[in-house]
Amino acid sequence: MDIPDLTLTEYESETKFPEGQGENENEVPTLPSEEEVKKRMMRVVDAMEKSFQSIRGAEPTPELFDSFQVKAYGTMTSLNSVAQVVISSPTLATISCFDPEIKTAARDAVRDMVNMNFNPRIEDGDILVPIPRVSAETRKALVKQLAKVAESTRQRVRRIRRAAQDVVKEGKDGKLGPGISEDDAFRAAKQIDEATDQCIKQLNDVLEKKQNSVMSV
Repeated sequence: MDIPDLTLTEYESETKFPEGQGENENEVPTLPSEEEVKKRMMRVVDAMEKSFQSIRGAEPTPELFDSFQVKAYGTMTSLNSVAQVVISSPTLATISCFDPEIKTAARDAVRDMVNMNFNPRIEDGDILVPIPRVSAETRKALVKQLAKVAESTRQRVRRIRRAAQDVVKEGKDGKLGPGISEDDAFRAAKQIDEATDQCIKQLNDVLEKKQNSVMSV
């Protein structure tokens, strides 16, 4: 298999937090909440973990096919919503479509998936997908690619933290209005740092688990 490009989309809104009062002068100024900051960070970590599904470990799993899209009933839909994937052996996956009418479209989707180089065939109503073993050299390259994506994701998490803390600093300096005390700002800063540590730990756990899966024999 080729080394896939796992570049993830970064959104400008990730690092945009309201600063102080809104347009309504009666609106109470707010600081970024721990819940909102953590939700944004975890959205980034979850996107990374989902992208890792397209990277197979030493042994294939059905999740390898989760990102495959099939044209069925006039629209694009995920393969796992129209078919069941079973790993029949370490070198063969069997795909059974719930509706036999779409098996050709499903086969084509598997065949055309970028970076996979699969050569599926239809046999006895099922789609058989030979899965070549991944060489040690390729697996090492995949581990490096995973680490690169994880570091990029860490930087995104830290940018979210920095954007939130910039607003908190305004609160510490009394620039967000009288509704926010210095104690409120210091408390928010601590909560944001705690949320960041939790998300970075989860990110590292996801990376370690995937790298071990890729390198296991």
